[in-house]
Amino acid sequence: FASVKSEFYIARRLSDRRRGARAGIMERVATVATAVSLMVIIVTLSVVVGFKQELEELLSGAIADIVVTAPQSGGLVSGVGVERSTSLEELFDNAEVKSFSAYRAKEGVIKSDESIVGVVLKGVDTLYDMSFFREHITEGGLPRIGGEPRSKDVILSESVAQSMKVTVGERIEMLFVDERGQMLRDRFQVAGLYATGVDIIDQGILLTDIRNVARLYEGDNNIVTGYELWMHEGVDKDDYGARLNIALADIYFEEGIDVEAFTLQRLFPHIYGWLATHDVNAVVIVVIMIVVALLNMATSLLIIVLERQRMIGELRAMGMRRRGIVTIFLFRALFIIMRGVSVGALLGVVLAAVQHYWHIMPLPTEGYMLSAVPAAMCWGWWLVAVAGVVVVTMAILTLPAMVAARISPAETMKYE
Repeated sequence: FASVKSEFYIARRLSDRRRGARAGIMERVATVATAVSLMVIIVTLSVVVGFKQELEELLSGAIADIVVTAPQSGGLVSGVGVERSTSLEELFDNAEVKSFSAYRAKEGVIKSDESIVGVVLKGVDTLYDMSFFREHITEGGLPRIGGEPRSKDVILSESVAQSMKVTVGERIEMLFVDERGQMLRDRFQVAGLYATGVDIIDQGILLTDIRNVARLYEGDNNIVTGYELWMHEGVDKDDYGARLNIALADIYFEEGIDVEAFTLQRLFPHIYGWLATHDVNAVVIVVIMIVVALLNMATSLLIIVLERQRMIGELRAMGMRRRGIVTIFLFRALFIIMRGVSVGALLGVVLAAVQHYWHIMPLPTEGYMLSAVPAAMCWGWWLVAVAGVVVVTMAILTLPAMVAARISPAETMKYE
Protein backbone atom coordinates (compact mmCIF):
# COMPACT_ATOMS: atom_id res chain seq x y z
CA PHE A 1 0.00 0.00 0.00
CA ALA A 2 2.88 2.39 0.80
CA SER A 3 4.32 1.74 -2.67
CA VAL A 4 1.02 2.48 -4.40
CA LYS A 5 0.63 5.61 -2.30
CA SER A 6 4.05 6.86 -3.43
CA GLU A 7 3.26 6.14 -7.08
CA PHE A 8 -0.08 7.92 -6.76
CA TYR A 9 1.65 10.93 -5.17
CA ILE A 10 4.23 11.14 -8.00
CA ALA A 11 1.51 10.88 -10.67
CA ARG A 12 -0.55 13.56 -8.92
CA ARG A 13 2.41 15.93 -8.73
CA LEU A 14 3.04 15.43 -12.45
CA SER A 15 -0.62 16.30 -13.14
CA ASP A 16 -0.88 19.19 -10.67
CA ARG A 17 -1.89 22.46 -12.38
CA ARG A 18 -2.47 24.54 -9.25
CA ARG A 19 0.97 26.14 -9.44
CA GLY A 20 0.26 27.72 -12.80
CA ALA A 21 1.95 25.09 -14.95
CA ARG A 22 0.16 24.43 -18.24
CA ALA A 23 -0.56 20.97 -19.51
CA GLY A 24 1.54 19.80 -22.44
CA ILE A 25 0.10 19.94 -25.93
CA MET A 26 -0.35 16.16 -26.14
CA GLU A 27 -2.04 16.06 -22.76
CA ARG A 28 -4.48 18.72 -23.89
CA VAL A 29 -5.12 16.86 -27.16
CA ALA A 30 -5.84 13.66 -25.21
CA THR A 31 -8.20 15.48 -22.83
CA VAL A 32 -10.12 17.12 -25.69
CA ALA A 33 -10.32 13.86 -27.65
CA THR A 34 -11.70 11.99 -24.64
CA ALA A 35 -14.19 14.76 -23.89
CA VAL A 36 -15.45 14.97 -27.48
CA SER A 37 -15.68 11.20 -27.81
CA LEU A 38 -17.69 10.78 -24.61
CA MET A 39 -19.92 13.73 -25.48
CA VAL A 40 -20.75 12.17 -28.86
CA ILE A 41 -21.39 8.78 -27.22
CA ILE A 42 -23.76 10.30 -24.64
CA VAL A 43 -25.70 12.26 -27.28
CA THR A 44 -25.88 9.20 -29.56
CA LEU A 45 -27.24 6.98 -26.79
CA SER A 46 -29.71 9.69 -25.81
CA VAL A 47 -31.06 9.97 -29.37
CA VAL A 48 -31.26 6.21 -30.02
CA VAL A 49 -33.00 5.50 -26.71
CA GLY A 50 -35.19 8.57 -27.25
CA PHE A 51 -36.39 7.29 -30.63
CA LYS A 52 -37.40 3.97 -29.10
CA GLN A 53 -39.07 5.44 -26.03
CA GLU A 54 -40.94 8.23 -27.81
CA LEU A 55 -42.20 6.14 -30.72
CA GLU A 56 -43.31 3.31 -28.43
CA GLU A 57 -44.99 5.78 -26.07
CA LEU A 58 -46.85 7.46 -28.94
CA LEU A 59 -47.88 4.19 -30.58
CA SER A 60 -49.03 2.61 -27.33
CA GLY A 61 -50.95 5.76 -26.39
CA ALA A 62 -52.79 6.00 -29.71
CA ILE A 63 -53.19 2.29 -30.42
CA ALA A 64 -52.37 0.26 -27.24
CA ASP A 65 -49.58 -1.99 -26.01
CA ILE A 66 -51.38 -5.14 -27.19
CA VAL A 67 -54.28 -5.47 -29.64
CA VAL A 68 -56.51 -8.56 -29.68
CA THR A 69 -58.36 -9.12 -32.98
CA ALA A 70 -59.34 -11.87 -35.37
CA PRO A 71 -56.18 -13.46 -36.84
CA GLN A 72 -57.22 -12.35 -40.34
CA SER A 73 -56.98 -8.67 -39.41
CA GLY A 74 -53.37 -8.88 -38.22
CA GLY A 75 -54.21 -6.52 -35.37
CA LEU A 76 -55.32 -3.77 -37.75
CA VAL A 77 -58.59 -2.87 -39.48
CA SER A 78 -60.59 -5.76 -40.90
CA GLY A 79 -64.14 -6.60 -41.85
CA VAL A 80 -63.81 -9.74 -39.71
CA GLY A 81 -65.22 -8.87 -36.30
CA VAL A 82 -65.03 -10.44 -32.85
CA GLU A 83 -68.06 -11.15 -30.71
CA ARG A 84 -67.90 -9.55 -27.30
CA SER A 85 -67.13 -12.26 -24.77
CA THR A 86 -67.21 -12.42 -20.98
CA SER A 87 -64.44 -15.06 -21.13
CA LEU A 88 -62.16 -12.68 -23.03
CA GLU A 89 -62.86 -9.70 -20.79
CA GLU A 90 -62.28 -11.77 -17.65
CA LEU A 91 -58.96 -12.93 -19.13
CA PHE A 92 -57.88 -9.30 -19.70
CA ASP A 93 -58.87 -8.26 -16.17
CA ASN A 94 -55.66 -9.05 -14.28
CA ALA A 95 -52.86 -7.35 -12.37
CA GLU A 96 -50.60 -6.87 -15.41
CA VAL A 97 -53.21 -5.04 -17.51
CA LYS A 98 -53.78 -1.42 -16.52
CA SER A 99 -56.91 -1.02 -18.66
CA PHE A 100 -58.61 -2.49 -21.71
CA SER A 101 -61.49 -1.56 -23.98
CA ALA A 102 -63.26 -2.76 -27.10
CA TYR A 103 -63.09 -0.78 -30.33
CA ARG A 104 -64.64 -0.85 -33.78
CA ALA A 105 -62.85 0.52 -36.83
CA LYS A 106 -63.65 1.07 -40.49
CA GLU A 107 -61.54 2.40 -43.34
CA GLY A 108 -62.97 5.28 -45.32
CA VAL A 109 -62.20 8.60 -46.93
CA ILE A 110 -62.97 12.19 -46.04
CA LYS A 111 -64.33 13.98 -49.08
CA SER A 112 -64.63 17.63 -49.96
CA ASP A 113 -65.09 19.56 -53.19
CA GLU A 114 -61.32 20.01 -53.53
CA SER A 115 -59.61 16.95 -51.99
CA ILE A 116 -59.99 13.48 -50.55
CA VAL A 117 -58.03 11.81 -47.70
CA GLY A 118 -57.99 8.15 -46.68
CA VAL A 119 -58.40 7.56 -42.93
CA VAL A 120 -59.51 5.02 -40.31
CA LEU A 121 -62.63 5.86 -38.31
CA LYS A 122 -62.06 4.34 -34.88
CA GLY A 123 -65.03 3.97 -32.56
CA VAL A 124 -64.46 3.61 -28.81
CA ASP A 125 -66.64 3.25 -25.72
CA THR A 126 -66.54 4.85 -22.27
CA LEU A 127 -63.83 2.43 -21.05
CA TYR A 128 -61.35 3.81 -23.57
CA ASP A 129 -58.44 5.71 -21.98
CA MET A 130 -58.61 9.17 -23.55
CA SER A 131 -55.56 10.55 -21.70
CA PHE A 132 -53.23 10.27 -24.70
CA PHE A 133 -55.49 12.24 -27.05
CA ARG A 134 -56.37 14.68 -24.26
CA GLU A 135 -52.65 15.52 -23.91
CA HIS A 136 -52.29 16.06 -27.68
CA ILE A 137 -55.42 18.14 -28.32
CA THR A 138 -54.39 21.43 -29.93
CA GLU A 139 -57.83 22.93 -30.56
CA GLY A 140 -61.36 22.12 -29.41
CA GLY A 141 -62.00 19.10 -27.20
CA LEU A 142 -62.59 15.36 -27.08
CA PRO A 143 -65.63 13.76 -28.75
CA ARG A 144 -68.65 12.93 -26.59
CA ILE A 145 -68.65 9.18 -26.02
CA GLY A 146 -71.50 7.02 -24.71
CA GLY A 147 -74.03 9.81 -24.14
CA GLU A 148 -77.67 10.00 -25.13
CA PRO A 149 -78.57 10.95 -27.74
CA ARG A 150 -75.60 9.53 -29.64
CA SER A 151 -73.24 12.29 -30.81
CA LYS A 152 -71.58 12.46 -34.23
CA ASP A 153 -68.42 14.08 -32.83
CA VAL A 154 -64.97 13.16 -34.17
CA ILE A 155 -61.45 14.35 -33.50
CA LEU A 156 -58.90 14.36 -36.29
CA SER A 157 -55.32 15.48 -36.68
CA GLU A 158 -54.24 18.99 -37.58
CA SER A 159 -52.55 17.70 -40.73
CA VAL A 160 -55.75 16.05 -42.02
CA ALA A 161 -57.77 19.14 -41.08
CA GLN A 162 -55.38 21.36 -43.03
CA SER A 163 -55.57 19.04 -46.05
CA MET A 164 -59.37 19.16 -45.98
CA LYS A 165 -59.50 22.85 -44.97
CA VAL A 166 -61.82 22.24 -42.02
CA THR A 167 -61.71 23.43 -38.43
CA VAL A 168 -63.42 22.79 -35.10
CA GLY A 169 -67.21 22.98 -35.27
CA GLU A 170 -67.46 22.25 -39.00
CA ARG A 171 -68.91 19.11 -40.53
CA ILE A 172 -67.04 16.60 -42.67
CA GLU A 173 -68.42 14.04 -45.08
CA MET A 174 -67.04 10.49 -45.09
CA LEU A 175 -67.48 7.69 -47.60
CA PHE A 176 -67.25 3.96 -46.82
CA VAL A 177 -67.71 0.68 -48.66
CA ASP A 178 -69.74 -2.05 -46.95
CA GLU A 179 -69.34 -5.83 -47.20
CA ARG A 180 -71.58 -5.95 -50.29
CA GLY A 181 -69.52 -3.31 -52.09
CA GLN A 182 -72.16 -0.62 -51.62
CA MET A 183 -71.15 2.98 -50.98
CA LEU A 184 -72.05 4.36 -47.55
CA ARG A 185 -72.09 8.04 -46.70
CA ASP A 186 -72.10 9.73 -43.30
CA ARG A 187 -71.43 13.16 -41.82
CA PHE A 188 -69.62 14.03 -38.60
CA GLN A 189 -68.86 17.18 -36.64
CA VAL A 190 -65.26 18.07 -35.81
CA ALA A 191 -65.03 18.33 -32.00
CA GLY A 192 -61.28 18.82 -31.79
CA LEU A 193 -57.89 18.64 -33.47
CA TYR A 194 -54.83 16.79 -32.21
CA ALA A 195 -51.16 16.53 -33.20
CA THR A 196 -48.65 13.86 -32.18
CA GLY A 197 -45.90 14.49 -34.74
CA VAL A 198 -46.04 10.85 -35.93
CA ASP A 199 -47.44 10.54 -39.43
CA ILE A 200 -48.66 6.97 -38.98
CA ILE A 201 -51.02 8.28 -36.28
CA ASP A 202 -51.80 11.78 -37.53
CA GLN A 203 -52.53 10.71 -41.09
CA GLY A 204 -54.76 7.80 -40.15
CA ILE A 205 -56.90 7.96 -37.00
CA LEU A 206 -60.24 9.68 -36.43
CA LEU A 207 -61.80 8.99 -33.03
CA THR A 208 -65.56 8.80 -32.44
CA ASP A 209 -68.31 6.96 -30.51
CA ILE A 210 -68.24 3.20 -31.16
CA ARG A 211 -71.94 3.26 -32.06
CA ASN A 212 -71.21 5.48 -35.06
CA VAL A 213 -68.93 2.81 -36.50
CA ALA A 214 -71.32 -0.02 -35.55
CA ARG A 215 -73.97 1.62 -37.77
CA LEU A 216 -71.63 1.08 -40.72
CA TYR A 217 -71.68 -2.65 -39.89
CA GLU A 218 -75.51 -2.85 -39.82
CA GLY A 219 -75.70 -1.62 -36.24
CA ASP A 220 -74.58 -4.78 -34.39
CA ASN A 221 -73.14 -3.43 -31.12
CA ASN A 222 -72.17 -6.93 -29.95
CA ILE A 223 -69.50 -7.27 -32.65
CA VAL A 224 -66.24 -5.33 -32.35
CA THR A 225 -63.02 -5.17 -34.34
CA GLY A 226 -61.10 -6.19 -31.23
CA TYR A 227 -59.80 -5.20 -27.81
CA GLU A 228 -56.97 -2.86 -26.88
CA LEU A 229 -54.88 -3.56 -23.78
CA TRP A 230 -52.64 -1.07 -21.96
CA MET A 231 -50.07 -2.66 -19.67
CA HIS A 232 -48.68 -1.47 -16.37
CA GLU A 233 -45.19 0.01 -16.47
CA GLY A 234 -42.48 -2.62 -16.18
CA VAL A 235 -44.52 -5.46 -17.68
CA ASP A 236 -42.69 -7.36 -20.45
CA LYS A 237 -45.18 -6.85 -23.27
CA ASP A 238 -43.69 -9.47 -25.58
CA ASP A 239 -43.75 -12.08 -22.83
CA TYR A 240 -47.30 -11.17 -21.82
CA GLY A 241 -48.43 -11.29 -25.46
CA ALA A 242 -46.97 -14.80 -25.84
CA ARG A 243 -48.66 -16.01 -22.65
CA LEU A 244 -51.91 -14.35 -23.68
CA ASN A 245 -51.92 -16.17 -27.02
CA ILE A 246 -51.59 -19.51 -25.20
CA ALA A 247 -54.62 -18.61 -23.07
CA LEU A 248 -56.54 -17.44 -26.15
CA ALA A 249 -55.83 -20.78 -27.84
CA ASP A 250 -57.46 -22.54 -24.88
CA ILE A 251 -60.53 -20.30 -25.22
CA TYR A 252 -60.69 -21.12 -28.93
CA PHE A 253 -60.79 -24.86 -28.26
CA GLU A 254 -63.33 -24.46 -25.46
CA GLU A 255 -65.66 -21.79 -26.91
CA GLY A 256 -64.67 -21.39 -30.55
CA ILE A 257 -63.66 -17.72 -30.18
CA ASP A 258 -60.85 -17.23 -32.74
CA VAL A 259 -58.70 -14.25 -31.74
CA GLU A 260 -54.99 -13.47 -31.51
CA ALA A 261 -52.91 -10.97 -29.54
CA PHE A 262 -50.58 -8.64 -31.44
CA THR A 263 -47.85 -6.58 -29.78
CA LEU A 264 -46.68 -3.28 -31.25
CA GLN A 265 -43.59 -5.02 -32.61
CA ARG A 266 -45.81 -7.39 -34.61
CA LEU A 267 -48.16 -4.60 -35.69
CA PHE A 268 -45.36 -2.34 -36.95
CA PRO A 269 -42.39 -4.56 -37.88
CA HIS A 270 -41.11 -1.95 -40.36
CA ILE A 271 -40.86 0.68 -37.61
CA TYR A 272 -39.06 -1.64 -35.21
CA GLY A 273 -36.80 -2.82 -38.04
CA TRP A 274 -35.97 0.81 -38.76
CA LEU A 275 -35.19 1.34 -35.07
CA ALA A 276 -32.92 -1.73 -35.13
CA THR A 277 -30.82 -0.07 -37.85
CA HIS A 278 -30.34 2.86 -35.47
CA ASP A 279 -28.93 0.40 -32.92
CA VAL A 280 -26.33 -0.66 -35.49
CA ASN A 281 -25.54 2.98 -36.27
CA ALA A 282 -25.16 3.72 -32.57
CA VAL A 283 -22.76 0.80 -32.09
CA VAL A 284 -20.65 1.99 -35.04
CA ILE A 285 -20.51 5.56 -33.70
CA VAL A 286 -19.63 4.41 -30.17
CA VAL A 287 -16.85 2.13 -31.44
CA ILE A 288 -15.41 4.89 -33.65
CA MET A 289 -15.44 7.40 -30.79
CA ILE A 290 -13.77 4.95 -28.40
CA VAL A 291 -11.10 4.17 -31.02
CA VAL A 292 -10.48 7.91 -31.54
CA ALA A 293 -10.09 8.42 -27.80
CA LEU A 294 -7.83 5.38 -27.49
CA LEU A 295 -5.51 6.46 -30.31
CA ASN A 296 -5.15 9.95 -28.95
CA MET A 297 -4.63 8.78 -25.38
CA ALA A 298 -2.13 6.10 -26.40
CA THR A 299 -0.14 8.56 -28.54
CA SER A 300 -0.20 11.22 -25.82
CA LEU A 301 0.86 8.84 -23.08
CA LEU A 302 3.68 7.48 -25.22
CA ILE A 303 5.00 11.00 -25.84
CA ILE A 304 4.67 11.83 -22.13
CA VAL A 305 6.71 8.69 -21.37
CA LEU A 306 9.43 9.76 -23.79
CA GLU A 307 9.47 13.26 -22.27
CA ARG A 308 9.96 11.76 -18.80
CA GLN A 309 12.83 9.39 -19.62
CA ARG A 310 15.18 11.11 -17.19
CA MET A 311 12.67 10.89 -14.34
CA ILE A 312 12.05 7.22 -15.14
CA GLY A 313 15.78 6.50 -15.13
CA GLU A 314 16.22 8.24 -11.77
CA LEU A 315 13.34 6.33 -10.22
CA ARG A 316 14.69 3.04 -11.56
CA ALA A 317 18.17 3.94 -10.24
CA MET A 318 16.66 4.54 -6.80
CA GLY A 319 15.24 1.03 -6.84
CA MET A 320 11.69 1.43 -8.09
CA ARG A 321 10.43 -1.72 -9.77
CA ARG A 322 9.03 -1.80 -13.29
CA ARG A 323 5.55 -2.38 -11.87
CA GLY A 324 5.83 0.90 -9.99
CA ILE A 325 6.74 2.79 -13.19
CA VAL A 326 3.73 1.25 -14.97
CA THR A 327 1.49 2.23 -12.04
CA ILE A 328 2.72 5.85 -12.12
CA PHE A 329 1.88 6.29 -15.79
CA LEU A 330 -1.44 4.47 -15.45
CA PHE A 331 -2.37 6.92 -12.70
CA ARG A 332 -1.13 9.71 -14.97
CA ALA A 333 -3.37 8.43 -17.77
CA LEU A 334 -6.29 8.08 -15.37
CA PHE A 335 -6.02 11.75 -14.34
CA ILE A 336 -6.06 12.82 -18.01
CA ILE A 337 -9.01 10.52 -18.76
CA MET A 338 -11.01 11.77 -15.77
CA ARG A 339 -10.55 15.39 -16.87
CA GLY A 340 -11.79 14.51 -20.36
CA VAL A 341 -14.61 12.34 -19.02
CA SER A 342 -15.80 15.08 -16.65
CA VAL A 343 -15.93 17.70 -19.40
CA GLY A 344 -17.40 15.31 -21.98
CA ALA A 345 -20.07 13.97 -19.65
CA LEU A 346 -21.10 17.48 -18.64
CA LEU A 347 -21.33 18.71 -22.24
CA GLY A 348 -23.16 15.56 -23.40
CA VAL A 349 -25.75 15.70 -20.62
CA VAL A 350 -26.32 19.43 -21.16
CA LEU A 351 -26.86 18.96 -24.93
CA ALA A 352 -29.20 16.00 -24.35
CA ALA A 353 -31.16 17.92 -21.69
CA VAL A 354 -31.55 21.00 -23.91
CA GLN A 355 -32.94 18.85 -26.74
CA HIS A 356 -35.09 16.80 -24.34
CA TYR A 357 -36.84 19.80 -22.81
CA TRP A 358 -36.82 22.39 -25.63
CA HIS A 359 -36.68 20.33 -28.89
CA ILE A 360 -34.46 22.85 -30.64
CA MET A 361 -33.43 20.44 -33.44
CA PRO A 362 -36.37 19.61 -35.77
CA LEU A 363 -36.76 16.56 -38.00
CA PRO A 364 -38.60 16.06 -41.31
CA THR A 365 -41.57 13.89 -40.29
CA GLU A 366 -41.78 12.23 -43.70
CA GLY A 367 -38.40 10.59 -43.16
CA TYR A 368 -38.19 10.15 -39.39
CA MET A 369 -41.87 10.05 -38.21
CA LEU A 370 -41.09 12.50 -35.39
CA SER A 371 -41.11 16.28 -35.70
CA ALA A 372 -38.04 16.81 -33.48
CA VAL A 373 -34.91 14.85 -32.59
CA PRO A 374 -35.83 12.82 -29.48
CA ALA A 375 -33.41 12.86 -26.57
CA ALA A 376 -33.97 10.58 -23.60
CA MET A 377 -32.46 11.25 -20.17
CA CYS A 378 -31.07 7.70 -19.98
CA TRP A 379 -28.86 7.97 -16.89
CA GLY A 380 -28.25 4.24 -16.71
CA TRP A 381 -26.87 4.04 -20.23
CA TRP A 382 -24.78 7.16 -19.65
CA LEU A 383 -23.17 5.65 -16.55
CA VAL A 384 -22.40 2.50 -18.54
CA ALA A 385 -20.85 4.65 -21.29
CA VAL A 386 -18.66 6.58 -18.82
CA ALA A 387 -17.53 3.39 -17.07
CA GLY A 388 -16.93 1.67 -20.40
CA VAL A 389 -14.78 4.50 -21.77
CA VAL A 390 -12.67 4.62 -18.60
CA VAL A 391 -12.21 0.84 -18.31
CA VAL A 392 -11.49 0.17 -22.00
CA THR A 393 -9.12 3.13 -22.30
CA MET A 394 -7.21 2.22 -19.16
CA ALA A 395 -6.90 -1.40 -20.30
CA ILE A 396 -5.41 -0.39 -23.66
CA LEU A 397 -3.12 2.22 -22.09
CA THR A 398 -1.34 -0.52 -20.19
CA LEU A 399 0.76 -1.03 -23.35
CA PRO A 400 2.36 2.46 -23.55
CA ALA A 401 2.77 2.40 -19.76
CA MET A 402 4.78 -0.82 -20.10
CA VAL A 403 7.07 0.96 -22.56
CA ALA A 404 8.03 3.28 -19.70
CA ALA A 405 8.90 0.29 -17.52
CA ARG A 406 11.42 -0.95 -20.11
CA ILE A 407 13.53 2.22 -19.95
CA SER A 408 16.77 1.51 -18.03
CA PRO A 409 18.84 4.00 -15.98
CA ALA A 410 21.88 3.37 -18.18
CA GLU A 411 20.03 4.52 -21.30
CA THR A 412 18.90 7.80 -19.73
CA MET A 413 22.31 8.62 -18.23
CA LYS A 414 24.00 7.99 -21.56
CA TYR A 415 22.46 11.19 -22.98
CA GLU A 416 23.07 13.41 -19.97
